Amino acid sequence: MLKFHQRLLFLLCTIVIFSFLALGAIISHVIYNTVATGQEGDLEHQAIHLVNLLNDGKKSEMQDIAKSEKLTIYIKKGNDELFSTKQGTRINDDINNEANPSKLMYDKVNDDRRFTFKTSINDKDVLISGVNNEILELQIQIWKYIALIGLFVLIIIFLVVRSINRTYIRPINEVTYATNLLAEGYYHVRVPESNVKETRELFVTTNELARKLQRLNHKQKLQSNRLKTTVENIPSSILMIDKYGEIVVANKSFYNVFAPESPVVHKSYVGFVDSKLQKLITEAFKVEKPIYDQIELTIDQVHQKYFDTACVPILSKTKKNLYGMVVVLHDITNLKKLENLRREFVANVSHELKTPITSIKGFAETLLDGAKDDEQTLNEFLQIISKESDRIETLVFDLLDLSHVEQQTEITTKLISLSEVAENTVKNMQTIAEDKKITIVNQIDSNIVIEANKDKVSQVALNLLSNAISYSKESSEVIIRVYREANRRIMEVQDFGIGISKEDQKHIFERFYRVDKARSRDSGGTGLGLSITKHIMEAHNGRINVFSRPNEGSTFRVTFFE
Repeated sequence: MLKFHQRLLFLLCTIVIFSFLALGAIISHVIYNTVATGQEGDLEHQAIHLVNLLNDGKKSEMQDIAKSEKLTIYIKKGNDELFSTKQGTRINDDINNEANPSKLMYDKVNDDRRFTFKTSINDKDVLISGVNNEILELQIQIWKYIALIGLFVLIIIFLVVRSINRTYIRPINEVTYATNLLAEGYYHVRVPESNVKETRELFVTTNELARKLQRLNHKQKLQSNRLKTTVENIPSSILMIDKYGEIVVANKSFYNVFAPESPVVHKSYVGFVDSKLQKLITEAFKVEKPIYDQIELTIDQVHQKYFDTACVPILSKTKKNLYGMVVVLHDITNLKKLENLRREFVANVSHELKTPITSIKGFAETLLDGAKDDEQTLNEFLQIISKESDRIETLVFDLLDLSHVEQQTEITTKLISLSEVAENTVKNMQTIAEDKKITIVNQIDSNIVIEANKDKVSQVALNLLSNAISYSKESSEVIIRVYREANRRIMEVQDFGIGISKEDQKHIFERFYRVDKARSRDSGGTGLGLSITKHIMEAHNGRINVFSRPNEGSTFRVTFFE
C-alpha cells in the first residue's frame, strides 16, 4: 500500500499532467482556429485577385503566382474550366461535398499539411490548394513549451511533497512508531524533538508520556515483584481466581504439593480442583464472604493430606463488585498425622502383635504341659514359635524403619544409578520368583541416574518387586521398567495378579493396611512395606502412583524429579 506522501505526489502529478494536457489541447485548438481564420481571409483576397487577373487575360501572371507560392489553382464557371495549373498539390475533392460547410479544409498528405480552399466570385468557382505546415509547427512548439513547463512543475511538486514528507509526515510517522512501541511496553523509547513549530509540541508531549509510563511501569514492576516474592515464599498453597472462575496465579507451594501435570494458570477451577475444594470456592463466590474450613484431599490417588482452607473473595472498596477469589491451603497433614498416630499406633501394634504372641504363648504352654516329650511335636511347635518370632522381629524392624523415615527431614543423597539398583533387586528376588514359577521381565534402560540415597531406593525397589511376586499367580509375569521421560526418572513394577479395587487404592499406603489379609500374613508381610515406600519417596520429593484393576493386575510407578 502506498504511503501518504506517495499518494499525495501521485495525486498532484496526475492533476498537473491532466491540466497541462487539457491546456495544450485548448491552446492547439485556439492556434488552429486563429491560423485557419487568417489563412481563409488571405485566400479569399487571393481568389479575388486571381479572378481579376483572369478577367484581364493575364493567365501567365497567374501561372507565376501559382509557381512561386506552390499553389494549385482551378477556376471554373459551371462545368466549364476557365483556368487550371498542372503542377502543385492536388486539390482535395472533399471540398466539393455539399455536407462540408467550411470554405477551407485541412488534411494530411505524406508528411505535410494540405489545405484546400473554395469560394465563388462572380459566378466563378475558385479552388486553391497548397501546403501550410504553420499550424503543425506552432502546435509542436506549444507542446514542447508545455512539456518543459510541466516537467518543471512536476519537479517543483516533487520537491514540495518531499519537503512536506520530511517536515511533517516523517515526524508524525516517527511519533506513530514510537507510540506503537510504547503500547507494546517499550517505555524507554524517545522521539527526537522536531524544529518545526507545528510538530514540536506533539514530540514533547509524546516524550513526556513515555517518561511517565516508564515511571509507572517501574513502580508496577516493583510492586509486582514484591507481591510475587511474597506469594512464592509463603509455605501455604495459594490460588488466585478471577471473577470468571479462571485461575490467574498459583504459587510454588501449590505446584510442589499438588504436582499438576501442566500449568494451571488460565484454567477454570471448575472440574480442575478437588470436588471438596471446588464446593468451598463456589460457596464463597455465592455468599461473597470469607469461608474457612478444614478439608481432607487425596493427591495422586495415594497421598492423603489435610488442609486449613481459607476462601476469601476480593471485593471493591464499596464491597459491591466482586473481582475474584484468593484460596489459601495450609498443610496441616503432619499435625493430623500426629493426632491419628497417637490414637492408632497402640491399637495397630497391639493388633499385629496379638496373633503371634498368642500363638507363641499357646504352643509354649502346650509344650510345658507335656508335649515336649514327643520329639516330632516338639520340633513342629518350636518351628511355629520361631516363625512367629520372626514375624514379631520383622514387624519391629519395619516399625523402626518407618519411624526413622518419618523423623528424618533430610536424607544424605548422591548420584546413583537407578538402573543398577533395579538390576540388583531383580537378581536378589530371582530365587523367590522361580519358586512360584514367576518370570521377571527386565525392561530396564541403562544409565538412568538420579540423586538419592541408594539404600532407601533399594528398599523401595525391593518392597515393590516382592509385593508384585507375592500377589501374582503362579506361572505369570512381573515386569520391571526403568526409563527417562523429560525431566523425570521413572521406575515401574507391573504384575498381573489379583489387582486392587478403587476403594482399596486410597488406603494401601496406610500403616498395617492389607488388600488380602490372609495372603499377606501367609507371605510374612506386616502391612508396612508400602507405607515405608511412600515415606521414602516423599523424603526424596518424589511421587508414587498406583494403576490397578481387580483381577487384571497392578502397576506401581515411582517418579524421581531432577
